[in-house]
Amino acid sequence: MAAISQQPPRRIFKGCKDDVEYGPGDSHVSLLPTMILSAEVDPKLATAIQELLNDLATGKTENHLQGASIEVASSSLRTLQVGLHALLGNVSIPGSQAWEDAVAYCRAVIDDPQDTLLRANSYWTRSCSDINKELLTRFGPGIIAAARKGVVAIVSDYFRGQRLNVPHVDKKASFVRNWQHLALAAEFYPASDPLVVGCYESGTLPCGLGMTAWLGPEAAVKAGSISRIAVCDDYGSFSNASYNARLRMVAFPLGVAYEVGGRAVNVIVDGSMLQSAGTGEQLTPEAAMAWRVVGGCTSPYSAYTFGTDSLEEGLVMPEVYMAIHDLLDWRCDIAAGNHENSVCAIYGLGFKDPFHVFLEKALQRADFHPLSGGYAIGAMVSMHFTASRYGAYHYCGKSAPPCPECIRLLQSISTKAGLTWAPKQPPRSFGGGHGFRVLGKLFIDRFEDHGLVQEGLSWFQCLISSGDIWLFDALRTVDDMDTAAEWS
Repeated sequence: MAAISQQPPRRIFKGCKDDVEYGPGDSHVSLLPTMILSAEVDPKLATAIQELLNDLATGKTENHLQGASIEVASSSLRTLQVGLHALLGNVSIPGSQAWEDAVAYCRAVIDDPQDTLLRANSYWTRSCSDINKELLTRFGPGIIAAARKGVVAIVSDYFRGQRLNVPHVDKKASFVRNWQHLALAAEFYPASDPLVVGCYESGTLPCGLGMTAWLGPEAAVKAGSISRIAVCDDYGSFSNASYNARLRMVAFPLGVAYEVGGRAVNVIVDGSMLQSAGTGEQLTPEAAMAWRVVGGCTSPYSAYTFGTDSLEEGLVMPEVYMAIHDLLDWRCDIAAGNHENSVCAIYGLGFKDPFHVFLEKALQRADFHPLSGGYAIGAMVSMHFTASRYGAYHYCGKSAPPCPECIRLLQSISTKAGLTWAPKQPPRSFGGGHGFRVLGKLFIDRFEDHGLVQEGLSWFQCLISSGDIWLFDALRTVDDMDTAAEWS
């Protein structure tokens, strides 16, 4: 086993309902130096785990963490070890059905990642989070049908039946252009692997930043890592060659769930439910918002799970995360023929100005719990303007006048969240986000918080107050852009 520094335990998840002490060198779990193989572990997985454990024992893995601080490297290695031994069946939570289901799901993700209805109906979903259980009652097949109808109708009504006529960013081309210029945190390698990059840029970094609303940097980074499991399933169609990387990406958050316990174990399983159909009958923008939380698996990022908020308050960050993502990603989803976007559903419900309707609904929801809403907005906006694949800075054209009500709501959210109203022009190129990416790397590698949530929120304040937010409205005219859409 790799040596782990023997520091006193620290309470990094202080304030959670399931308050736990954890720190490098704590002794609440015994990591076995030899492999004891559960009968449920596939031989291929067992071999890959043993090879990674050998790398940890010889220090080979530590070479990849040289950019991280000693404290972070030590903490990360121990969490990874816990997750690997959990996958082997060597680590358990006695009497916990949720833990057994979470481990079974994680093994399935590593072996066969998929974003399918079969996955959503797997037996382990019985252990999903309270958040997902509640959300499943707030939407149903009707809202999904509306989204399918909506994306087809938009292409027909506005783009002569040709979805690639929608001005949009080709995400695969954007990734290919930019991946060599990333500033990934140390544990995310290789940088050429779309799965690894996605687990960082679309997972740990923005989710961890949002969680700083309640948690210190170390706890926030670890909580944010839970996103990686759903990303692995979501990226399954083009990441099957990433077996060893996928093992690392899944084992670490499973280790985090063990360290935290309680509700953090349940939210692991939420990643399996991306295609869940729901049981509700509501046909409203709010139903679309609920649907997309489950489909985007933002449910883990909540003060209900990692804080002391009520269930209703805990729904706000997951809902606002996905709402902002859908608004900024709408053009790309239409161009890819992808119905999985709230704004498509709202158009399918008959709203003639679906983008504006949903923008106001998202801001109203954020204002219900501004701390959750403000941090979710800042984190998600920063992802779209700095990640290699999204390229939100590419959209150009003539702005329309801003919406006074949207400005009022965002000012209210910013102030009540303890943040500042300080509109700032977002990056206008990938290079323009370099400084943010460097600070993001320090957040993950050294647990340093450099106010990146405020930065992202300031960019959104500029979009709202200037009217540039309308550049993301697919029903409005902007300059022509890419002509392909291989990734949705």
